[in-house]
Amino acid sequence: MVVVNDVIASRIGIDHAAESTVSNFRYRGDLNLLALLKRKFESDTKGEWIFPLVVLSALYFFDEFDTSAFGTLAPEIRHAFHLSVDDFTKLIIINVSVTVLLAVPVGYLGDRVNRTKLVVVSGIVAAMFSFGTGIAGTVALLTFARFGNGVGLLANIPVHNSLLADYYTPQARPTVYANHSNAVQVAAIIAPAIAGLIAWQFGWRAAFFLLFIPVIIATVFAMRLHEPVRGATDPGGGELREFALPPKFWEASKVLWAVKTLRRSFIAATFVGAGFIPLVGYIALYFEKVYHLTVMQRGALGSVSAVFAYFGVQEGGKRTAGWFAQGMGVPVKRIGVVLALVGVGVICFAAAPWLWLSLVFAMGTNFVIGMFAAPLAAIQALVSPARERSLAFSFGAIFLVLGVVIFEVLGFAKIADTHGLRWGVGVLAPWFFIGGAIAFTAHKFVESDVQAAMLKSAAEAEAARAEYEAKQAITTTEEDSPSA
Repeated sequence: MVVVNDVIASRIGIDHAAESTVSNFRYRGDLNLLALLKRKFESDTKGEWIFPLVVLSALYFFDEFDTSAFGTLAPEIRHAFHLSVDDFTKLIIINVSVTVLLAVPVGYLGDRVNRTKLVVVSGIVAAMFSFGTGIAGTVALLTFARFGNGVGLLANIPVHNSLLADYYTPQARPTVYANHSNAVQVAAIIAPAIAGLIAWQFGWRAAFFLLFIPVIIATVFAMRLHEPVRGATDPGGGELREFALPPKFWEASKVLWAVKTLRRSFIAATFVGAGFIPLVGYIALYFEKVYHLTVMQRGALGSVSAVFAYFGVQEGGKRTAGWFAQGMGVPVKRIGVVLALVGVGVICFAAAPWLWLSLVFAMGTNFVIGMFAAPLAAIQALVSPARERSLAFSFGAIFLVLGVVIFEVLGFAKIADTHGLRWGVGVLAPWFFIGGAIAFTAHKFVESDVQAAMLKSAAEAEAARAEYEAKQAITTTEEDSPSA
């Protein structure tokens, strides 16, 4: 096992020269913006082909631009449709929950069909319903538009992450996943300010008319992506795994549930979902109700907050390789600590008596949340067998939604209306503490789960090759046999 661990460590990026290259990356004055971006992508991919990461990150960026704009303009949208805080939060929770749950069948489908085609279809759907949000005239149409837009976003995590795992070697994956995850943060930096400015001048609906053209353009570029061999970049090869048929849903679910690292992360996701999804709906309302910020002020605040999250994701991506060098389970330990720190940040944010102090805690919490993405994606990619990987990236959605259901059933959602948004936000903190504690306990299973995933994928490849060669031999024999 020690030998296997050393081999894996050498393949997942324990390359200090490469880390030095990334950390020593410097912008040069004689380079234009496109050249700077190219250098950044080349650094993140460790010199591997950048086109897939560029296209998938662009799609993720434009999709999340819509999401960030909706969050920033939440008070204006709520007032336009005469919704209470609880009603508006339920609208967000229902839409997030339904679309998150649909990520599971999309992940399952992603293990069976051409994933690049799924990416293209999802981009078109997201663009259409983003435009639909701007023209919605009733609560029912608004709900339908947000649901449709959410359906269009379904490919962004399970399918994108699965593709990235097959496009890039384990050495490049931590920074690749950090770059892809940061598309969300870059969108969150730009979208609030732009959405706030447009809403200030032309009304909130105009902000959603911007996105149709850029999403369609990114989708056209996505048509040029080739479908990679599943598991091709995993330790031990994988060049024959395209012959392996994916398991049925329940069989695949049993395989994923049997992976102890994943099982602990799924259980932790129940508590994280109960804390994080309502928090997304509360933030803009909190600053409007508690500190009476205007739409322009909230837009600027959202952009600044996203800058901190961006640097948090970058820091998480940079540190993940070093954490792996300390031990296969160390990134999982760090994930547990990050979740606990988020809980501390939420309490401090809710209790802060002054706006400036609330902003300090909000920025710090956003930075910490950002550090969560890269190590989680890298761990999931390693412990998930190649043929179930898309499903693995989406399976936790079931537990995120379960957490929101528990949050609603226990009556926590009504606290913001009955006791104020300070209490509504504050009661979210314990969920992060519990989720972090459960996630932390998964660290002792990572090494054995990675080894098991490697062995399973290799066995599937060999079995598939044997079956393929047997069929080829039968076909050849039949062709060579003299006709009757």
